[in-house]
Amino acid sequence: MSVGRQSLSLNTTSTSYNTDNSDDMETTKVKNHVKDLLKSRIFLGRYLERRLVDERIGYRDIVLLSAAEQELKKDLLEAQHYLHSVFPIIQWIGITDGASIGYSGICLWTEIDNQPFGAYWFQIRSIKFRDGEIILTLKCIRYITEAYLELEPILTGSTTKAPVHKSSTTESKVALSESYSEIIATLKSALSIRNVKEFLTFICALVIAVFTGSTAFINFLGNFVLALIREMSFFVKNSTPLLLGFLDFMSKIVGGFYILVAMIFKPSNSGVPAPTRRPLTYEQNRRPSVTYNEHFDPKSFD
Repeated sequence: MSVGRQSLSLNTTSTSYNTDNSDDMETTKVKNHVKDLLKSRIFLGRYLERRLVDERIGYRDIVLLSAAEQELKKDLLEAQHYLHSVFPIIQWIGITDGASIGYSGICLWTEIDNQPFGAYWFQIRSIKFRDGEIILTLKCIRYITEAYLELEPILTGSTTKAPVHKSSTTESKVALSESYSEIIATLKSALSIRNVKEFLTFICALVIAVFTGSTAFINFLGNFVLALIREMSFFVKNSTPLLLGFLDFMSKIVGGFYILVAMIFKPSNSGVPAPTRRPLTYEQNRRPSVTYNEHFDPKSFD
């Protein structure tokens, strides 16, 4: 019984191993076939915009295949069919129908660096098989300038012409309606619930940050002003005697300078004649001096 179970398990293992090997071989075969089918192909296309695929993959550049590239369009659809048959549905393949995003034709989702929007001659470099994504890497060979824009309907294969009887008023109305629909679509995408929620969260965080920062700034400013007033009072108190002494010193210097100037410019008295001195004369016939004994009468004090 155990031998039967072992043989059954071995057969199951070998079968699964063979299945895995066959799957790997088929996947490798499809990869090589797609690379041989599309690699180094040159085509005409228009670089339209940059759009978000999803949050996992990110943004990709959209290149619209020209309507004149019928052979390449057929090969791209064939490669898309092969890739969808081998890889699971969760794998993103950068070859889609443009009708899903509002364009007419085959759109290639790729990566283009530092190139303006417009018509180009492109070359398919290779096909990259990433984790969850299959992408065609393109090389911009030549930009179609403004001088060739008149030939663009011929280059792109769009040979249909607008009717002659279509007036300018109708064209302006169509242009206005298209612009209005684009604006409405942009507003709808911008005013989604998630964007409004993130905007309100940002506003609340901004208000809280401004309030907290203002409180901290006012607290810091108050402490700084109080500390400055305290230090200024100490400075005035300690520097007042020094200032008064300096003012006294300067007043003495200025006063001495003025005294020196006054002494220098004081008029000299050397040219004025000295007053004549008159000798003192004594009277020859002076009254004799009265003595104490002659005038003193003790009786007058009785």
